[in-house]
Amino acid sequence: MQTKIPAVFMRGGTSRAVCFREDVLAPYSLPVRERIILAALGSPDVHGRQIDGLGGGISSLSKVVIVGRSPQSDSDVTFTFGQVDVRTPHIDWSGTCGNMSAAVGPFAIDEGIVPALEPVTTVRVFSTNTGKRYIARVPVCAGQAAVEGAYRIDGVPAPGACITLEYPDPGGSLGGGLLPTGLPRQRCELADSRIVTISVVDATIPTVFVRAGELGADATQLAPTLDAAPALQQTLEEIRCKSAILLGLTPSLEEAHEKFQHTPKVVLVAPAAAYTASSGKRLEAESLDLVARAISMRNTHRTFPGTVAMCTALAAQVEGTVVHAVARRTATHDIRIGHPAGVMAVGATVSRRGGEWYAERVTTKRTARRIMEGAILVPQKYLESAVWFEGIESGEV
Repeated sequence: MQTKIPAVFMRGGTSRAVCFREDVLAPYSLPVRERIILAALGSPDVHGRQIDGLGGGISSLSKVVIVGRSPQSDSDVTFTFGQVDVRTPHIDWSGTCGNMSAAVGPFAIDEGIVPALEPVTTVRVFSTNTGKRYIARVPVCAGQAAVEGAYRIDGVPAPGACITLEYPDPGGSLGGGLLPTGLPRQRCELADSRIVTISVVDATIPTVFVRAGELGADATQLAPTLDAAPALQQTLEEIRCKSAILLGLTPSLEEAHEKFQHTPKVVLVAPAAAYTASSGKRLEAESLDLVARAISMRNTHRTFPGTVAMCTALAAQVEGTVVHAVARRTATHDIRIGHPAGVMAVGATVSRRGGEWYAERVTTKRTARRIMEGAILVPQKYLESAVWFEGIESGEV
């Protein structure tokens, strides 16, 4: 026997997620709610395929979005994001997602949570994960969020309606400042006694940046090649976990590795250089301001996370960071980030206040599409008793 739970399957930017209304999940306790989400995505799957659900086997295709009416006067809806691990029964609620942020406005409009106003509906969103607000400007046609349009983003094959996302005051998602350690860059000693320079920046999502050259890596390589370098990936995970300790998320590397897989992110950065994107398109150095590769849930992101792109663009404006050191100096505030699938342009503005760096705002443009609506079918045991994977240690499913 299975129970039907209303849900919507959506693409936002270069990610996909199962989307729920908050009032639909409200009757269930948090443990039951998480089991519903795991059933929807098909996690855990030791084979990494999520064959028994809607997940796609990689971090950008294994996400959950929960949208509700906001009780606060300065926002219209609440947005709660969960990163669902593919191989283990774990959901990381510690961060948010810039790509799926683009789907929140269209979801709220099509669900009738926010009235549809043509030609553009402004949706004020409160992110419960970070305590930050952002504004989504969503094109509307015939009372629904528009889907068709001429705007293209690398990593998505078809053009779509352009959704503008604006994040005022995006710094300090963990409650601190843009530079949570107080330094634009610092030394990080690795277990093998190597010392590398890192920058820990917190804007939309905490992110640690390291120059690819310092690790002997080539940031123009595509995701499969970088994932096939276990020593590099192990080093990046060590840097990420040590940064989690610096951020005060956890006191141990072990807990950072197991419980804080989504936060912080770790990014390889390098000066602009020519390379061939995953689509086969040749990108010339002149079309980029820097090259970056983000690691998400222990794998190289096939495009670039939206939140990480915004953090990267802001970091590029802060003197002294490793991102600022590699970025091309441009006359505008739009930073063109070269990622595995192409280029993402992000507008970012920073200022100095009392000697400290402050993130004024960041903007980006995405597309989104409602792919399927209906109900997730959840086996009854997920709702009323222990399921097959509970009690099994992480990694032993």
